[in-house]
Amino acid sequence: MKRDQSAITAPGPAGIDPAALTREQLLGWRCALCGTLLTGDRPLGTVTLSQGPTLTTYPLWACDPNCTTENAWRAALTHAAGCEACRTGECATGQRLLNAYATAIRQEHAEGTG
Repeated sequence: MKRDQSAITAPGPAGIDPAALTREQLLGWRCALCGTLLTGDRPLGTVTLSQGPTLTTYPLWACDPNCTTENAWRAALTHAAGCEACRTGECATGQRLLNAYATAIRQEHAEGTG
């Protein structure tokens, strides 16, 4: 969900672009990394958005214990399938989802489960 006239006032953790987060991700209903509905979660940090004179800080949550590679890959493919900017390589959301997938793969291999 894009926010008109929003300015990011604090960078997000884990390379997250706060302007690319959906309302559900900002409210902690979905994983801030892969967009999956949260059933178990872990804190990631906070982002602060400015809308006019109002600053709002949102705590971000991710899948617990970690985003699974399957969730991360599904989120990246689902987004890219309908995104024109992904086709040209200019989509921040698509890049964030691919980064979440790459992180999940690295973590899976480090734990020896892959």
